[in-house]
Amino acid sequence: MMRSLAVLAFLFGASSVARAQESTLTFALPEFKTPDPFQSGYKPESLLQFRTGFVMATDADEAVPFIGFGARFHFSEMGAVEISMDYWVDEFADGDLKVTHYPVMASIMAFFPIEIPTTSPYVFAGVGLHGASFDYSGVFAGESDESDAEFSFHGGAGLEMTMSAALKIHMDVRWILLDPDPISALRDEDFDTVQFTFALDFRF
Repeated sequence: MMRSLAVLAFLFGASSVARAQESTLTFALPEFKTPDPFQSGYKPESLLQFRTGFVMATDADEAVPFIGFGARFHFSEMGAVEISMDYWVDEFADGDLKVTHYPVMASIMAFFPIEIPTTSPYVFAGVGLHGASFDYSGVFAGESDESDAEFSFHGGAGLEMTMSAALKIHMDVRWILLDPDPISALRDEDFDTVQFTFALDFRF
Protein backbone atom coordinates (compact mmCIF):
# COMPACT_ATOMS: atom_id res chain seq x y z
CA MET A 1 0.00 0.00 0.00
CA MET A 2 2.74 2.45 0.91
CA ARG A 3 4.58 1.55 -2.29
CA SER A 4 1.47 2.33 -4.39
CA LEU A 5 1.02 5.70 -2.68
CA ALA A 6 4.68 6.52 -3.30
CA VAL A 7 4.35 5.67 -7.02
CA LEU A 8 1.22 7.85 -7.32
CA ALA A 9 2.94 10.73 -5.55
CA PHE A 10 5.95 10.44 -7.86
CA LEU A 11 3.78 10.44 -10.99
CA PHE A 12 1.78 13.44 -9.75
CA GLY A 13 4.99 15.37 -8.99
CA ALA A 14 6.52 14.55 -12.37
CA SER A 15 3.34 15.69 -14.12
CA SER A 16 3.36 18.99 -12.18
CA VAL A 17 7.01 19.66 -13.03
CA ALA A 18 6.38 18.93 -16.71
CA ARG A 19 3.45 21.37 -16.80
CA ALA A 20 5.52 24.05 -15.05
CA GLN A 21 8.39 23.62 -17.54
CA GLU A 22 5.97 23.77 -20.45
CA SER A 23 4.45 27.02 -19.17
CA THR A 24 7.87 28.66 -18.74
CA LEU A 25 8.91 27.74 -22.29
CA THR A 26 5.71 28.99 -23.88
CA PHE A 27 5.83 32.57 -25.17
CA ALA A 28 3.92 34.58 -27.72
CA LEU A 29 5.63 35.45 -30.98
CA PRO A 30 5.35 39.13 -31.99
CA GLU A 31 2.86 40.00 -34.68
CA PHE A 32 4.11 41.54 -37.87
CA LYS A 33 1.36 43.39 -39.67
CA THR A 34 1.60 44.98 -43.06
CA PRO A 35 -0.08 48.40 -42.80
CA ASP A 36 -2.72 49.44 -45.28
CA PRO A 37 -1.01 52.26 -47.25
CA PHE A 38 -4.29 54.15 -47.57
CA GLN A 39 -5.99 53.22 -44.32
CA SER A 40 -8.70 55.65 -43.25
CA GLY A 41 -7.25 56.14 -39.76
CA TYR A 42 -3.92 57.57 -40.97
CA LYS A 43 -3.37 61.29 -40.41
CA PRO A 44 -1.23 62.98 -43.13
CA GLU A 45 1.96 64.65 -41.90
CA SER A 46 3.92 67.64 -43.20
CA LEU A 47 7.59 68.26 -42.40
CA LEU A 48 9.80 71.29 -43.04
CA GLN A 49 13.43 70.28 -43.41
CA PHE A 50 16.85 71.91 -43.14
CA ARG A 51 19.49 69.89 -44.99
CA THR A 52 23.26 69.60 -45.09
CA GLY A 53 25.89 67.03 -45.98
CA PHE A 54 28.35 66.64 -48.80
CA VAL A 55 28.40 65.84 -52.52
CA MET A 56 30.99 64.24 -54.78
CA ALA A 57 30.80 64.41 -58.57
CA THR A 58 32.51 61.57 -60.41
CA ASP A 59 35.25 63.75 -61.95
CA ALA A 60 35.28 66.59 -59.40
CA ASP A 61 38.53 67.50 -57.67
CA GLU A 62 37.11 66.66 -54.21
CA ALA A 63 33.94 66.23 -52.15
CA VAL A 64 32.32 69.50 -51.02
CA PRO A 65 29.61 70.44 -48.48
CA PHE A 66 26.12 71.61 -49.41
CA ILE A 67 23.22 73.34 -47.66
CA GLY A 68 19.53 73.37 -48.49
CA PHE A 69 15.94 73.22 -47.36
CA GLY A 70 12.83 71.34 -48.35
CA ALA A 71 9.49 69.85 -47.36
CA ARG A 72 8.27 66.28 -46.99
CA PHE A 73 4.60 65.33 -47.11
CA HIS A 74 3.50 61.92 -45.78
CA PHE A 75 0.20 60.95 -47.39
CA SER A 76 0.18 57.39 -45.92
CA GLU A 77 2.26 55.15 -43.67
CA MET A 78 4.08 53.84 -46.73
CA GLY A 79 4.18 56.86 -49.04
CA ALA A 80 5.47 60.43 -49.15
CA VAL A 81 6.59 63.12 -51.55
CA GLU A 82 9.54 65.46 -51.03
CA ILE A 83 10.59 68.74 -52.61
CA SER A 84 14.06 70.14 -51.94
CA MET A 85 16.41 72.90 -53.05
CA ASP A 86 20.17 72.71 -52.42
CA TYR A 87 23.29 74.79 -53.07
CA TRP A 88 26.94 73.83 -53.50
CA VAL A 89 30.08 74.73 -55.44
CA ASP A 90 32.52 72.13 -56.75
CA GLU A 91 35.65 72.27 -58.89
CA PHE A 92 36.93 70.41 -61.94
CA ALA A 93 40.14 70.39 -63.99
CA ASP A 94 42.37 71.23 -60.99
CA GLY A 95 40.24 74.21 -60.03
CA ASP A 96 40.11 75.82 -63.48
CA LEU A 97 36.35 75.20 -63.61
CA LYS A 98 34.08 76.10 -60.71
CA VAL A 99 30.49 74.93 -60.97
CA THR A 100 27.80 76.45 -58.75
CA HIS A 101 24.80 74.13 -58.40
CA TYR A 102 21.27 75.08 -57.32
CA PRO A 103 18.97 72.15 -58.13
CA VAL A 104 15.29 71.83 -57.27
CA MET A 105 14.34 68.15 -56.88
CA ALA A 106 11.03 66.32 -56.44
CA SER A 107 10.93 62.74 -55.13
CA ILE A 108 8.34 60.04 -54.56
CA MET A 109 9.15 57.92 -51.50
CA ALA A 110 8.20 54.38 -50.44
CA PHE A 111 8.62 53.37 -46.79
CA PHE A 112 9.19 49.72 -45.88
CA PRO A 113 6.41 48.19 -43.69
CA ILE A 114 8.80 47.23 -40.89
CA GLU A 115 7.49 47.84 -37.37
CA ILE A 116 10.54 49.47 -35.76
CA PRO A 117 9.36 51.94 -33.08
CA THR A 118 11.23 55.09 -34.14
CA THR A 119 13.02 54.25 -37.42
CA SER A 120 11.60 53.88 -40.93
CA PRO A 121 13.78 52.83 -43.90
CA TYR A 122 12.77 54.08 -47.34
CA VAL A 123 13.70 54.24 -51.01
CA PHE A 124 12.97 57.10 -53.38
CA ALA A 125 13.33 58.31 -56.96
CA GLY A 126 12.53 61.50 -58.79
CA VAL A 127 13.38 64.28 -61.21
CA GLY A 128 14.80 67.75 -60.83
CA LEU A 129 15.51 71.01 -62.57
CA HIS A 130 19.26 71.35 -62.10
CA GLY A 131 20.60 74.87 -62.43
CA ALA A 132 24.37 75.38 -62.73
CA SER A 133 26.77 78.25 -63.37
CA PHE A 134 30.20 77.65 -64.93
CA ASP A 135 33.10 79.91 -63.91
CA TYR A 136 36.22 79.43 -66.07
CA SER A 137 39.77 80.39 -65.03
CA GLY A 138 43.38 79.26 -65.47
CA VAL A 139 43.79 77.42 -68.79
CA PHE A 140 40.16 78.31 -69.62
CA ALA A 141 40.50 82.01 -68.72
CA GLY A 142 39.59 83.07 -72.26
CA GLU A 143 36.18 81.38 -72.05
CA SER A 144 33.06 83.30 -71.09
CA ASP A 145 31.28 82.26 -67.91
CA GLU A 146 27.87 80.70 -68.57
CA SER A 147 24.81 79.19 -66.93
CA ASP A 148 22.80 76.11 -67.73
CA ALA A 149 19.58 74.46 -66.53
CA GLU A 150 18.53 70.93 -67.40
CA PHE A 151 16.35 68.11 -66.18
CA SER A 152 18.06 65.52 -63.98
CA PHE A 153 17.11 62.17 -62.51
CA HIS A 154 17.96 60.72 -59.11
CA GLY A 155 17.32 57.76 -56.82
CA GLY A 156 18.45 56.58 -53.42
CA ALA A 157 17.64 55.18 -49.99
CA GLY A 158 17.64 56.38 -46.40
CA LEU A 159 16.35 56.24 -42.83
CA GLU A 160 13.80 58.50 -41.13
CA MET A 161 13.88 58.62 -37.31
CA THR A 162 11.34 60.11 -34.90
CA MET A 163 13.01 62.12 -32.11
CA SER A 164 9.96 63.79 -30.51
CA ALA A 165 6.40 64.87 -31.27
CA ALA A 166 7.76 67.89 -33.16
CA LEU A 167 11.05 66.64 -34.62
CA LYS A 168 12.29 63.93 -36.94
CA ILE A 169 15.67 63.48 -38.58
CA HIS A 170 16.59 61.67 -41.75
CA MET A 171 19.76 60.51 -43.44
CA ASP A 172 19.95 59.34 -47.04
CA VAL A 173 22.19 58.91 -50.04
CA ARG A 174 21.18 59.67 -53.61
CA TRP A 175 22.75 59.30 -57.05
CA ILE A 176 22.08 62.30 -59.32
CA LEU A 177 22.41 61.79 -63.08
CA LEU A 178 23.63 65.01 -64.74
CA ASP A 179 24.61 65.88 -68.30
CA PRO A 180 25.38 69.62 -68.44
CA ASP A 181 26.82 71.38 -71.47
CA PRO A 182 30.13 73.09 -70.64
CA ILE A 183 32.74 74.12 -73.20
CA SER A 184 33.91 71.41 -75.60
CA ALA A 185 37.22 70.91 -73.74
CA LEU A 186 35.27 69.72 -70.68
CA ARG A 187 32.56 67.61 -72.30
CA ASP A 188 34.36 64.39 -71.34
CA GLU A 189 34.03 65.27 -67.65
CA ASP A 190 31.53 63.11 -65.74
CA PHE A 191 29.21 65.32 -63.65
CA ASP A 192 27.09 62.50 -62.14
CA THR A 193 26.99 63.15 -58.39
CA VAL A 194 26.57 61.23 -55.14
CA GLN A 195 24.84 63.24 -52.39
CA PHE A 196 24.94 62.29 -48.69
CA THR A 197 22.27 64.15 -46.69
CA PHE A 198 21.52 64.75 -43.02
CA ALA A 199 18.37 66.73 -42.27
CA LEU A 200 16.27 68.07 -39.40
CA ASP A 201 12.55 67.67 -40.09
CA PHE A 202 10.10 69.85 -38.17
CA ARG A 203 6.37 69.07 -38.14
CA PHE A 204 4.12 71.94 -39.18
